[in-house]
Amino acid sequence: MKRAVVLFSGGLDSTACLYWAKKNYDEVIMLVINYGSNEERVTNKVAEFFSKELNVPLKIVRLDFLEEFSKLCGTTLVGGETPKVTAEELEDFERAKETAKSVWVPARNVVLIAVAASLLDALGGGDIIVGFNAEEGATFPDNTPEFVEKMNEMLKYGTMAEVKVVAPLINLDKKGIAKLLKELGAKYEYSNSCYMPKGFTEDGKPIHCGECESCVRRHRGLIEGIGEDRTVYAVEPKI
Repeated sequence: MKRAVVLFSGGLDSTACLYWAKKNYDEVIMLVINYGSNEERVTNKVAEFFSKELNVPLKIVRLDFLEEFSKLCGTTLVGGETPKVTAEELEDFERAKETAKSVWVPARNVVLIAVAASLLDALGGGDIIVGFNAEEGATFPDNTPEFVEKMNEMLKYGTMAEVKVVAPLINLDKKGIAKLLKELGAKYEYSNSCYMPKGFTEDGKPIHCGECESCVRRHRGLIEGIGEDRTVYAVEPKI
């Protein structure tokens, strides 16, 4: 039996991974890690929606130490105000590096993969599904093929059962991910990419700020990829 744990953060990438895993594995578990991020409440509700929508069990794990360490490094994702970004600035590599640094959570993907690996090791093995992609890999080193390779080398020594990281989106940009979401029939408008979400609509759709880097990347990817964006924004992103 093929088993997968999907590291779910609520955005387009992990939503695509969830639908993909549901199609390709016999057993799928959603794993959400809470560490005090600004969008945590929204992420949990989004996870609950997709858990019911796809009939996938959901586990939510809280890591208080990661919240504490995040505050030490000054990340804007935990109790801060994330920077506003224009579409033009997304193409400015130096500006992109600045915004990436402002939302960096210390060793987050290392920690999250370790938690997922522990769960799978306890269950007898399986794959950790992550939403790493080519677009974010340009500024986040822990979203790259090299990172996946190194983590899998570590897992050979760190788990008793066979556990490995699988990144189905690793060669895709947001446009490609949007196309995959459409192919999979995903209800992406119920996902949340925003660093500073404004709550929910009456029918349960997250309200995105429309001004943070993640919102702009989301909108651009959907428009360029499938020619539509059913996301609800407080401010329409300019692309």
